[in-house]
Amino acid sequence: MQMDILKFQQIALPLQCRHRRGGSASYHSIPTMSQNSQKQIAEYIRARYALLVIESFEEERVLSELQRISSELGHDFYVWNSTLGICSGGKALDKKTADFQAAIDFCEGKAQEQGHKCLFVFCDAHPHLSEKNNANAVSRRRLKDFAINIRNKGYLCNCIIISPTFEVSNDLQKEVTILDFPLPTKDEVRGIITRFVDSYRGVRGVTIDVDDALIDKYVDASLGLTSLEIENCLSRSLVNDRRLDEKDLKSILNEKKQIIRKTGILEYVDSHLDLNDVGGLQTLKKWLELRSHCFDDKAWSFGVHPPKGVLLTGVPGCGKSLTAKCVASAWNMPLLRLDMGKIFQGLVGSSEANIRVALKTAEAVAPSILWIDEIEKGLSGSSGHGGDGGTSTRVFGTLLTWMQEKTSPVFVFATANNINGLPPELLRKGRFDEIFFVDFPSKEERKKILEIHISKLKRDLGKFDTDRLADLCGEKTFGKDVVLSGAEIEAWVGDALIDAFTRRMNGDQTADLEMSDFENTIRRIVPMGQMRKDEFARLRKWANENAVSASLSATPTAAISQNDNNEQFMAGRKIDF
Repeated sequence: MQMDILKFQQIALPLQCRHRRGGSASYHSIPTMSQNSQKQIAEYIRARYALLVIESFEEERVLSELQRISSELGHDFYVWNSTLGICSGGKALDKKTADFQAAIDFCEGKAQEQGHKCLFVFCDAHPHLSEKNNANAVSRRRLKDFAINIRNKGYLCNCIIISPTFEVSNDLQKEVTILDFPLPTKDEVRGIITRFVDSYRGVRGVTIDVDDALIDKYVDASLGLTSLEIENCLSRSLVNDRRLDEKDLKSILNEKKQIIRKTGILEYVDSHLDLNDVGGLQTLKKWLELRSHCFDDKAWSFGVHPPKGVLLTGVPGCGKSLTAKCVASAWNMPLLRLDMGKIFQGLVGSSEANIRVALKTAEAVAPSILWIDEIEKGLSGSSGHGGDGGTSTRVFGTLLTWMQEKTSPVFVFATANNINGLPPELLRKGRFDEIFFVDFPSKEERKKILEIHISKLKRDLGKFDTDRLADLCGEKTFGKDVVLSGAEIEAWVGDALIDAFTRRMNGDQTADLEMSDFENTIRRIVPMGQMRKDEFARLRKWANENAVSASLSATPTAAISQNDNNEQFMAGRKIDF
């Protein structure tokens, strides 16, 4: 007989809740962290670091680990929060200690007991220690006095603060040591998922259609989530249809999107395009294809490190942003768009904190692609002359250091229209694996772009002379060195379609898109290449010395060719694969 909904919902709870007995929370059911992290925390405790801060949203997981370490070291374990005060063994000891300063007094009293080893953990301390509120000065002083006494009076104890974020005030700066508490590793995630799945195998009314291969997919999709978020996803999937199968991967990916949305700085970009939707740029596409397999375990074991990223610069409207969307789909990786405008805020220190949060989030959902569109606009004040008190310089410095030192598989895909607006430090090797220059499309590339857009309109390509159309949007119409960009070609196709639709609305029921519509609308276009001809000439000169052409050279002399194929629109070093 099938289990009723109420009973099933009671079962489909995160695993840690199912292991609590007698009203007291036992944290031992929470997944453990890596041995290296355990060892690091234990060493700080044994070395008697008086005041430690662990930045993490996983309060339960941190408490579980600290309780385990405390037990192994023979320390009594006390936890404080702002509602219950000091607790031990899951029981509140004294409700008066809900006051932060009273809690420190209690802790110091315990520390003074001869030979009494203690570990004091504070869960809600950060509002009481913030420098933004002058009333907190007394609380900070009291905590500092306790830390000094731990050192000078030989107390056998440590204070640990757990907080999602923690801003160290100046008066505590030399007292505090901040520790990282990493998200679950791949092996830890596998353990979380395996335990959850196994706990529901054989439960009446529940179907578990999960094998080892599907668990591998679950693990890859769950990297970057906390243990609670992983269990919440699986629990929700069970409650939804009483089964776990491959369709539930979507639930995990949606949870990742929520993480990104919560930052308010990064945007999760959904894309169903692939690199075949990009006309031309064969050199760039081949370069990306060769690196598509450099993020998996086989590459790591072979000694291949994940690529750092790529910078695309060149003419606006020639496929730079489109390529970012396409490569995310081709590599099956989340695409995160960093809006540099959202990084900068008025409060002192907020901008620097925002860039750190954005980079940390990108690492949390890695492997991922971090797309920084028109990067030169966000870094315009980084030269030190922006009049913002050095904020742009500090943000830029944080980004540069991260790009140079990062080890997580986050691929940076940056685009820039004005290379002169970029600081030279960004362009040196080590920040990006390669710099590509994207120029106006050649005749063959224009032909391919036209075929893509006409095919999207579900029109028969055989009815159109794409060679003639490629000539129409090139030098034969606009003169030497002036052709339409990819975006302008797309707009031209749209204008031609509107003309065809207008004829049908005017009574010609058989009217459809045809060559004459393209011929009529091309006369109304004023190309960007004509308006900014001198600017693009200077850009090509820079590219010939500093960048690789994103387009494939047709011949060794293509860079200086002046024929109807418009191969001169391929500035930059020419490389072949």
